[in-house]
Amino acid sequence: MKGSKSLQVLGCVPSLLNILFELSEESRGISSFRVLKNIPVEGMKHYIPASRYKAEFVEPANVASQNMNTEELYAFSVVGPASKEKVYLSFKELIGMGHQQFINLLHPTSYVSKSASLHYGLQLEPLSTISACTSIGFGVNIKRNCNIGHHCQIEDFVTINPGVTLSGFVNVGTKTMIGSGTSVKDGITIGKNCIIGIGSVVVKDIPDNSVAFGNPCIVHRMNTEKANSEK
Repeated sequence: MKGSKSLQVLGCVPSLLNILFELSEESRGISSFRVLKNIPVEGMKHYIPASRYKAEFVEPANVASQNMNTEELYAFSVVGPASKEKVYLSFKELIGMGHQQFINLLHPTSYVSKSASLHYGLQLEPLSTISACTSIGFGVNIKRNCNIGHHCQIEDFVTINPGVTLSGFVNVGTKTMIGSGTSVKDGITIGKNCIIGIGSVVVKDIPDNSVAFGNPCIVHRMNTEKANSEK
């Protein structure tokens, strides 16, 4: 899809825009963006404009009047799992887009096995691997230098931060965030709505709605709000 038309970007976290724009350009040749803000954004100091990108920013009050059509392509510029779900549901109500309109952005330095199954809206950053027979759900972020092992099951709206290793047959539930540098043993299940802290070593299953960290990784409290913070 080299030279695609404008990409519709849902949400607006200024510190993530350059990452998303570069990933879009390097994986799909996209250089034109329309950022549909979900909330008013004060201060854009972490976004660095570049002359090679055309970026239009649409305020929340004007989103519903943008005359979207069924051929538009979308991507997220938020990474908090619960935030991605909320942004998706909010814009779906306003615009009416579906999963199939979300583009997969796979950096050319990353590897995806031919037997892997990818749903829509995957953002796969540089130097990461998705191994054989792994299934990736909707709206998943896999950051740089991650190794996703064979026969893993990654559900919707998951975010996997830099340097994570999932061994084979790992299951990760919807809206879970895994912190940078975490390692997960073969056959482990991490439930939905979980937060796994930075540098954890997960050797036992983690139940739904847990905040867990450490080596070995243990549950320290429940994620009662069922909402993950932004990176």
